[in-house]
Amino acid sequence: MNALPSNRTWFRIHSFTGVVTGLMLFVICFSGTFAVVSHELDWLANPALRVAPQAQQASWGELVEAVEREYPDGQVLWISAPLYSVSTAMALVDFEGRGMLKIHVDPYTAEITGQSSFVDFQRFIRNFHMNLFGLGGFGIYLVSAFSITLLISLVAALFFYRRWWTRFFRFRTGRPRVVLSESHKTAGLWSLWFVALMALTGIWYLVEMTRLDFVDGKFSHAGTGPSAVHAVPEAETSAGPDGLPLDALIERIAEARPDLDIKMVGPAVSHPGALYVEGDAGHVLVRSRANFVHVDKADGRILYSQDAAELPLYWRWSETADPLHFGDFGGLWSKAIWFLFGLVLCGLIFTGTWLHASRLAASSGGQARHRWPGTWAAMAVTLLVLVASVRAGFGQAREAYGTTIDGVRELPSLTAGVQALIVGWVVLTLLLVAVWIVLLWRPRRNRAGPDAPPDLPALENRFDRRSRAGHTARGVR
Repeated sequence: MNALPSNRTWFRIHSFTGVVTGLMLFVICFSGTFAVVSHELDWLANPALRVAPQAQQASWGELVEAVEREYPDGQVLWISAPLYSVSTAMALVDFEGRGMLKIHVDPYTAEITGQSSFVDFQRFIRNFHMNLFGLGGFGIYLVSAFSITLLISLVAALFFYRRWWTRFFRFRTGRPRVVLSESHKTAGLWSLWFVALMALTGIWYLVEMTRLDFVDGKFSHAGTGPSAVHAVPEAETSAGPDGLPLDALIERIAEARPDLDIKMVGPAVSHPGALYVEGDAGHVLVRSRANFVHVDKADGRILYSQDAAELPLYWRWSETADPLHFGDFGGLWSKAIWFLFGLVLCGLIFTGTWLHASRLAASSGGQARHRWPGTWAAMAVTLLVLVASVRAGFGQAREAYGTTIDGVRELPSLTAGVQALIVGWVVLTLLLVAVWIVLLWRPRRNRAGPDAPPDLPALENRFDRRSRAGHTARGVR
């Protein structure tokens, strides 16, 4: 006896998860797709982020001195290296409770090219994709939970699409509905690796947060806070005004870690007498913070040095999940691939619902008995969640990133380019959500023909016949 569910059951699982959970999943994946190239979009939208490459770069000390000279009333929280040769370095400056600003610095001349709010398109889209702007503290759990439905839909498709491994180069043509169905299946096959990767890394984020909030409160292998497994030692003395210059400290770090290509520099969190740097050290598929160094600012003594190659397997994977999820490990080329397959994933979710609506129209005129139970409730909940996330977004922007003027916390001021990017993405997303709802609300009746998509009962019966035929054939053999 075959213990696995029938093809009919697998198809129903695939269809149900795609239709009932698909709208929220589509919005999450659509935001994640643009999060991959968010830095590049900000670069295009904001002239202050663009510079002309030169042969010699300024030192870290020169960059920080330029910011401190221009903004003497602010504190440099950290400064990051340019992502590309045509990009500025960026310093985050805190103005004593009045708010934070990103200060853009030419990495070659150490000249200030401009300033902007901490909220740019990258921050907007990543905060939305990661946790729906917080959403009462449970946003990240909601987003990550949809990785499970994505994985279920993927597994179900592989079971009901018979001999899928032989169909990568098969493509039927005919009426538009046939082409759409074939496109859905073919794109799904070629993006199997990507869909599985997004599902598994998304589930990993759920595991990480569950451990942090409900198990032992640990989120990193080493660090300065209680969420680290290993505590980084504190500096024994305060650096004071006689602490070593920044460039001298960088030299000490370079002597201890000649393999480290520094990407970010700043005071160590919770350790005021220490300097923190992180960067790349030639390891494959890890984020920059997998390699970091803490150094005593008073005498240049290395307090702690983490090498990604020495991390236990659990923490090595933890540092790998982000590069795999966002595809930023190979620069612009890997991001372009991730962006393309992100669009394909969004297309799979959308076309799956389109095909479901076509079956409704062809078989029953969209009568309620042929719809999946919970469809309307799921769409209503999705809309409520999106509305709640908008409200949470305004609150987060004001409280976390806004500026205080005359004792009143204001929303951060966005550049015209960033505003255009955010408004454009939101409008496009709302249009696609509206199309989704219209498709399922009143599916258009299609004229029956030889290429018309089968209705759901007919398709399920066909799966049953195939399944019974397979059992019979195996019994004869």
